[in-house]
This record gives sequence, C-alpha cells and structure tokens, in this order.
Amino acid sequence: MTTFATGRGPVTSWGVPRPPAQDGRGAPRFGSPAAWAVLWLTAAAGALLIAYAFSLAATDGTDVVHYAVFWAGMLVFFCPAVVVLTARRVDERVRLGWLLGYGLFSYLPKLLRNPGQPLFHDEIAHWRQTTDLAASGQLFQPNYLIGIVARFPGLHIVTASITDATGLTVWQSALVVLVAAHLLALFGACLLGEALFGSLRAGVLVALLYSLNSSFVYFDTEFAYESLAMPLFLWCLACLARAHRADGANERRQRAGWALGAVAAGAGAAATHHLTTVVLTALLVILAVVTVASAVRGAVPRATATLTALVALAVGGCGAAWLILVAPATFAYLSPYLGGGAGQLLHMFSGTGGTRSLFQASTEPVYERYAAFTVPLMSAALALVALLRRRRSPAAERRGEPLVRGLGLFGLLYFPSLPFILVEFGAEGARRSWGFSYLGLAVLVTPVLLAGLDRIAALRGRSWAAGGLVAVLIASDALVGNVAAGLDEEYRFPGPFVFGSDTRSVSAELVATSAWFKDHLGTRLHVVSDRYTGLILVRDAAAEPAAPSAGFATYDLYFDSAPPSAFLVRELDTSDYRYLVVDKRMATQLPEVGVFFEPDEPFAFGSTNPITPGNLTRYDTLPWTTKVYESDSYAIYRFDFSAIHSTVPGEAP
Repeated sequence: MTTFATGRGPVTSWGVPRPPAQDGRGAPRFGSPAAWAVLWLTAAAGALLIAYAFSLAATDGTDVVHYAVFWAGMLVFFCPAVVVLTARRVDERVRLGWLLGYGLFSYLPKLLRNPGQPLFHDEIAHWRQTTDLAASGQLFQPNYLIGIVARFPGLHIVTASITDATGLTVWQSALVVLVAAHLLALFGACLLGEALFGSLRAGVLVALLYSLNSSFVYFDTEFAYESLAMPLFLWCLACLARAHRADGANERRQRAGWALGAVAAGAGAAATHHLTTVVLTALLVILAVVTVASAVRGAVPRATATLTALVALAVGGCGAAWLILVAPATFAYLSPYLGGGAGQLLHMFSGTGGTRSLFQASTEPVYERYAAFTVPLMSAALALVALLRRRRSPAAERRGEPLVRGLGLFGLLYFPSLPFILVEFGAEGARRSWGFSYLGLAVLVTPVLLAGLDRIAALRGRSWAAGGLVAVLIASDALVGNVAAGLDEEYRFPGPFVFGSDTRSVSAELVATSAWFKDHLGTRLHVVSDRYTGLILVRDAAAEPAAPSAGFATYDLYFDSAPPSAFLVRELDTSDYRYLVVDKRMATQLPEVGVFFEPDEPFAFGSTNPITPGNLTRYDTLPWTTKVYESDSYAIYRFDFSAIHSTVPGEAP
C-alpha cells in the first residue's frame, strides 16, 4: 500500500482527528475499480468542455457562454475529486491517484491557453533567456524584457538541460518542466500536511486547500521562475517537517537527511526566484523562533530547535549570498513594488490618493465576481474558528507541533494583504503573496475542516447528502473566486485583438511584421518599441528592445513632440539602437493594462492619451529617420545618427 509514512504514526496536533482504523469490515468505500473509472471519465469530460470553452472564447470573446462551459468542465472533475480526496474511507492508492489526476487536470487550462509557443509577457522573457542559454551554453546573458531574469537561471538551466538531453525544442522542454513542477508543488504540499498531522488524508486536504490559491491554475503554471521556485519552496518546508518527525533507530540519520533535503531545495529556490527566496527565508526564521520557544518550554527536543535554526541559517545564507554576489540589482527591482504599494495604500486611507475599482470594466460574469468577494469572508470565518478551537484546547496540545503554529501564523498574513489589492502598485504583489500565505492558511484550517467533514460523514440519509453538497459547493466557490481574482479574461481565454494587452495584442499583422523584420533586417538588433510590439519582436525576431526608464527615456520619442534630448541621442547612438518601431494605434487607443512601455512611465495608468497622431507621423518627414517598412498598423524607421547630430539642439554636427 502506497503512503507517505511519518515514522511516528497518527498524531492529533491542533485537534486533528485520527484516521479511522480499518476494522476488517470490508474495503474502504472508494477502493473499488469504479473510483478509477470515475476519475478517467470525469477528467475526459472536463477536458473536452474546457477545450470547447476556449474554442468559444476564440470565436466570440464578447459572449460569456465560454465562462459557463469552462466552469462546467472544471467542476465536473473538481467536485468528485473533492469527495474522493477528503473522504474518510479511501484506499490510499486511490487517494494518491486522484491527487495525481487532479494535478494533471488543473494544468489543462494553461496548457490549452497557448500550447504551441510562449504568449505571456514573463513567458517570452524566460523563453528567450532559455533559448539563448541552450544555444550558447553561457549563463547571465542580458535579458531585454525583464533584466533581473538573467540573474536567476535555475529554471533556464533545467529546461535547457532537457532540451540538450532529449532534442526537444525549448518550448516543449518548458512544458515538461511546468507539468512536473505543477505536480511537485501539489505533492510537496501533501507531504508537508501529512508530516505535520500524521495522516495522508490531512496531507491531501492541505494540498487541495493550497491549490485553491489564485495563482495555482494560471499564474504558477506559466513558463516563469515562480513556477519552479514554488515547488522548491514547498519541498523545503516538507523536508523540514519530515526532519521534525524522524524517530526510530536511525533518527539522527533521518533528521540529517531530511534537513539536507530542505537546504538543497532552499538553495535551489535562491538560484531560481528572488521573491520566493525572500519569503522562504522569512518563513524559516519564523519557524525557527517558534521551535526554539517550544524547546525552551520543553515541548520539543532541543535538537529539533537546533536543526530548524541551522536549516533557516543555511537557506538564508544561500539566499543572501546569491542576492548580494550574483543578483544585487534585486533590491532595486523589488523596492518599487514594496514601497510603492504601501505608499499608495497610505494615500488612499488619508484620502489623498486614488484607488482601483475591483473588476472595473470586467467582462467576468456576476457569479465569478460574487465568488471572488466571498472567498476572503469564508477564509476569515474558518481562520477564526480554528483560532478559537485552538484556544479552547488543552495547553499541551496548543503548544503542539511548532511548525503547525508557525505556518498558521504565517497564513494569517493573507488578511493584511487584502487591502493592497485596492492600489495599483500593491495589487500585483498582494496576488503573488497569496500563493505563499495560502499554504499557511491551509495548515491553519485543516483541523477544522477535517472535523467538519467527519461530522458530515457521521450523518445519514438526506442530512449526509445535504452536508456533502454544501461542502462541495463551498470548495467550488473558493476555486471559482480565487481564479477570478487571479488574472483577467485576456490572460485566461483566447479571443479577439485587444490593444495594449500582454496576451491579446498579438495579431497576424504583428507576427508578419516581426517575420519581415527578421528576414530583411536581421536578428539581435537593438530597437525602440512599445511594450507589446517588443514582446513579439523578441519572440519571433530575436530583437533586443530598449528598456525605458527615467535615465533612458526612450518613451519620449513617442510622448514628446519636441526633438529628443542630446543625452538620449547619445545614449541611443552609443548603445547601437538602429530602429524605431511605431504602432499607429498608440495615438488613438489607450492600452488595456494601463501602460505603453513600463509601470514607471510618466503617464502610466492615465485616463488620457499623451500620444498624438502628429507625434508618430513626424517620423515620416524627419531628416534623421527613414521609413523602411509599413503596414496598416505598424511602421519601422531606421535611425540616421549622422543626421540626428546636426538637427537635435545641443548635438555637435
């Protein structure tokens, strides 16, 4: 019988019910071959419905029927999965098989969204980095979309290695890595829960609750460093939890082995993703403090406290060394999101700053919006019940397993993050934080949910059916609400062209323009373009677009009708920028995501367009630009710096 053994057997930390003993009165309720048949039938039906939903969305993006079909497909598998995964009497092989099936099925939406090539902004940046690594074998090559990506090569090394070993394309290798990482994340959460609570059923419930976070279905399944870093984050914690549970004749060897596994996973995260490294280090420090406090009170052995502190020190040391020695620019990269979100939130509370309107101009159906608002309320209610339940438990049980208490405290950070969703800079950070804090929240509420599920299982007849239906509906509401709160329609579904969208601004015309650029001008050329055109130039023409900033204000070529500054001209010339790409729609439409170039541009998230038609058409007649290509929406100009030096004020001829 396959299982994750803990060594010590069932425990009752924080009042988790012991798993029911098999008393010989027959096989577990869901142990028959019918359980496997239901798995395959519901998974196949769900996959067909999801594929049909994507087909509907691609042909008529203004309708909302595709939402209903999509959720019918998701729930036709999710609902029976909830029942089987959380039921008391289930053969362990069946439970693990359904968890594997759930992991594969939950990857389908992102796989069907863009199966053939990278599409999301971050995906293209990481795909380009990996392609360059696979071709040259050299690390830390510059990335022209997200500069910091070059300093965290973990994902790129793994993917390029698979490409080198198998002959698969980089994108095919990426899909292999992503599916494996998705499954590893789910099973890492399961192993963590099983080690904490001494029950495979509890471990599966922790994994199921973790998978409801807003990043699991779409964001943490894209080809980006978070998708590999999250499994490493989870397995680091799972290995530490197993080290806490080690006992028997080889206790010291087991502890050392699991502790080394935790350090290895943490070190891997340090080379893969900056934010995961920071959060993991902070969480390990919290767990070390809680464990040391428990050891002082005599609740856990001092050796356990020492081991936890050493793991925290080793992982934190690896992370600090990487950030300082390899990726020192990380601090400047993250600071606008951390400080900017807090500053905007303070301005909002003081009445001097604006707010975001949740689901403003959203095409999402009303039931998705309703579910998104109910999830924090349900989470708060469950967390409150869990805390009250713990407070009423015996003192010895409250002290319990320190990792359970530490992770529970960490999970409570989900609630202070919620207000940040109301401000521009804080919204993205808040959503990303939920992928971490939801794990702690899952650990916190698992005992409560197990107790509730056991009460439902003890009912009979219609009461049992009604209780089970309510439990499944609550879980479904959490899934729908969190997915709705995670990403908007343009990311989730294909559909008609949307100007200024990271995913739907790709058109046949833009692809043809990029192909012409590659065929007639070449690759590895420095260009100035907007954010959305630059993405496809990078993907299809291996171009190297400018990264605009206050110190390199290439957006002034679009925003400002005056000649460029002498400083900008010199920077363009000395950096070998040779082409300017113009999307003519920039003068008539506002971008869907609120920026033309990057979040720090002067007119970001504005309600008026700073670009006039004259700003763009002037390049047809200026002496220092020559048009080399034009289509209905795009124009490409070649810079003539010999002429620009004689026509820009302050420039020497």
